[in-house]
Parts: sequence; C-alpha cells; structure tokens
Amino acid sequence: MKPEEFLSLAARWANAEPAVSALVLVGSWARGQNRPDSDMDLVILTDEKGKFLENPAYFSRFGEISRQNAEHYGRCTSLRVFYEDGREVEFGLVDGAWADVPLDAGTRQVLSDGFRVLVDKAGIFADIQL
Repeated sequence: MKPEEFLSLAARWANAEPAVSALVLVGSWARGQNRPDSDMDLVILTDEKGKFLENPAYFSRFGEISRQNAEHYGRCTSLRVFYEDGREVEFGLVDGAWADVPLDAGTRQVLSDGFRVLVDKAGIFADIQL
C-alpha cells in the first residue's frame, strides 16, 4: 500500500470511528522529509485509549501485522506496529487534553517538528499556533 493510500484509509477510518476526535500525521512524513526507511507517526486523539490498547489486533485493519509493541511517552501511549509489507507505523494515543491551549512542552515539541491534520471532528487544531 502506498503511503498516501494508507493515510487516506486511516482518515476514512478516523472519520467513521466515534472514539476518535482527531487524527494527526506528525514528524518527517508531515514535513515531507521522510526517507524510505522512515516510520509514519500518527497521533490519535481519543478519550477511549483502552479501546485501542486492550485489543492488540485493532490496527490489523490497515494490513497484516508482523509484530507490535507499546511505548510510553508522558501523556502519550504509542503502539509501534510493524506490518508484513514493511511499513512501520507508530500510533500515538492521547486524550483530548493533549492539544489544549496553551500547549504543554511535550505537545509543542511534537507539533513543532511538523504536523498535518488529517481529521479534526471538533476543530481542536483550529486554535493551535506555534
């Protein structure tokens, strides 16, 4: 699956998933500076983190998973998913407060490194200025 196809699929899923408030691409892919070996970083704003963390196969809807592991970064719990086709996607699960203005230092650092809003159901990112 090509990267833009994956992002389109992820955006359609996020729009249809009631537990997701926003989906944001961050990092090198958002800046357009990704390399062939760059992982793709997606931030999912949700008040139902457990829904995604309790079911290890949840993200298999985007392809066959070869392995995955959870990582914790302050307010963010990430699921790093390695797909059979070679894609590596980090799904960062955060609650809505992650994007509250004024931004905390961790959120500001992530967004300052580049971000592209794919889905924003409640206009959470409309007031964010870096």
